[in-house]
Amino acid sequence: MAEKAKVKETVNLYSKIWQLPSYRGIVLLFLTSALVLSLGLGTLKILRTSVVPYYEIYALYLACFAIPIFIGTAVLYLLVRKEGSPLDFRRTLGAVLFGIFAWVGFGLAGGIIDFIMGTVFFESRLLIIGLGVAYALFSFLITGMSDYHPVRNVIAALFLPLLWFGIVAGLGTITEVVPILPQNWLLLVIIIIGAYTVAVNYIYKAVSRPFERDLGLNGPDLLRAFGYDYLADNPEPFEKLITKIAKEEDIPVEVIVFKSGEKLIGIGVALYVHPGPFRNIGSSSIPSYVQQHIEEKYNVPAFIMHGTCTHHQNLTTKDDFERIVREIDRLVEETPTFKTIAGPHYSNQDKFKVWSIFVGNDVLNITTSAPEFTDDIALQVGRDTADMIRSRVSDIDGVVMVDAHNCIGDEAESIMPGDPEASEYVGTVSSAVFAESQSPRSEFSMGISTVEVEGVGQKQGIGPGGITAIALKTDEKMMALVSIDGNNMEPGYRDKIVQSLKKNGYTHAEVITTDTHVVNAISLSSKGYPPVGRYEPVKIKETILIAAEQAQKNLRPASMGLGFGEVQELRTFGEKGFDTLTKDIVEASRIAKKVGLGVTGFVFLLSFVLSFLL
Repeated sequence: MAEKAKVKETVNLYSKIWQLPSYRGIVLLFLTSALVLSLGLGTLKILRTSVVPYYEIYALYLACFAIPIFIGTAVLYLLVRKEGSPLDFRRTLGAVLFGIFAWVGFGLAGGIIDFIMGTVFFESRLLIIGLGVAYALFSFLITGMSDYHPVRNVIAALFLPLLWFGIVAGLGTITEVVPILPQNWLLLVIIIIGAYTVAVNYIYKAVSRPFERDLGLNGPDLLRAFGYDYLADNPEPFEKLITKIAKEEDIPVEVIVFKSGEKLIGIGVALYVHPGPFRNIGSSSIPSYVQQHIEEKYNVPAFIMHGTCTHHQNLTTKDDFERIVREIDRLVEETPTFKTIAGPHYSNQDKFKVWSIFVGNDVLNITTSAPEFTDDIALQVGRDTADMIRSRVSDIDGVVMVDAHNCIGDEAESIMPGDPEASEYVGTVSSAVFAESQSPRSEFSMGISTVEVEGVGQKQGIGPGGITAIALKTDEKMMALVSIDGNNMEPGYRDKIVQSLKKNGYTHAEVITTDTHVVNAISLSSKGYPPVGRYEPVKIKETILIAAEQAQKNLRPASMGLGFGEVQELRTFGEKGFDTLTKDIVEASRIAKKVGLGVTGFVFLLSFVLSFLL
């Protein structure tokens, strides 16, 4: 499964649970459920008896059901509420609502059967069966999402059912209008509630096994931590948990320094920390974080590029961000610049197209597979490519490897060491560099501009960094290099942008994305995975052209330098934290379906049989 597909499936498995109506819709559904159950059963009772006034029957049934539904849910929320918890009032109501629906359905079915058969037998028993199902759903929700002690969570889930039994038992001593509980109802309730409690805990233990086996993590803790980010926008619990299994890794970071005379005029950064996994977890926001740091510290535009890396290089915690920008600052201060460059040279021989710019004894390579799909390119594949370049071109010291990340589809795969495409990539890029390594150097001018896309944000695929355009002008060429703070591009969109730039004064052009994952999984639908250009393509293109035009206006004689550094012992997901985690999530989902249906199905049948025997 491709890395993007792994992330998307992981989030989809979770988001299906939380596709809830609006707050107003939930409240209306609660009112409707209480009224339908109360008035429905009350009406059936009225049609069967003329002794008790209809308003008294309605009042009694409203007391039996409206009070437990509203007070029971309120107490449940009060027992599990916590500041910053994903179980806010709306989500608690919405999740409880599914249990209420089950209760309403079984209760009405029992009342209708009694009405048809002229009995007083089925109503109370099916209400008990339905309430057992509702309790199981309450318990499943609270066990998975509440931070409190299990005893408190059980009390919270039990309050609504116990309140109903108390009201019905109490009213049953003074009137026969309300549902008549079975003779051994207390024993029946203890068995049903106990069985569902055991079932819910057994399901969670079964679901937790893959995580405990492979990662040493508790499944419910992981689910709860993810809920804090996905539902409460707080990534800290998840980051703390995943940092326990982090892999310490030495990861390169490289800079491009532009000066006019001795004055800084722009800084580019190739990040080999992967900006994932999604939303604001881990290093998802690192492109805009680095960009903001540069703009604030140096008062120049920043140009962020996606180095060759995969989700294995996701950081588990933002605490490591500061170490990365400190290394960037060191490189900016120490990197020498040169007034002449060779390139940009373009090679279009195979699947992978290569832009190469030679600076001093170093080379900057920007690669794209467009119009063919490619996801990430492994860090080791980039390192192998750099080693091959140095072995073929003895004059080259430093090699920057940038993945343009500008054409994606659902079937796109990452290029990993050992893949046939990895060998093709290494060969294509090193050959392109070798072919142009003796090209003459020339002086150049450079201009840079950053522009925000008005009215277009993360939901449409554009991160906080907006769009940055660089204009590079030599005697023979005028190249536009555009960086978009987004995650990949809609197929064909890159080519449309390139053609538009060529019509606006540029002889060459390339468009890259930062691969930021703050635009991913931000909604409960597939719209939460928007590549650049899927939404608002015209507005984005117009903004790119504005940035490119401003970059041309800012052209000035410049010097350029490439700086190479490394940040040691960064805490990353690694293979264990990404591949194993996503595999375990899928396995746990299958276990939940298999074990959940089996165990709860058995308990349901048990409650059904016992309800008619006791």
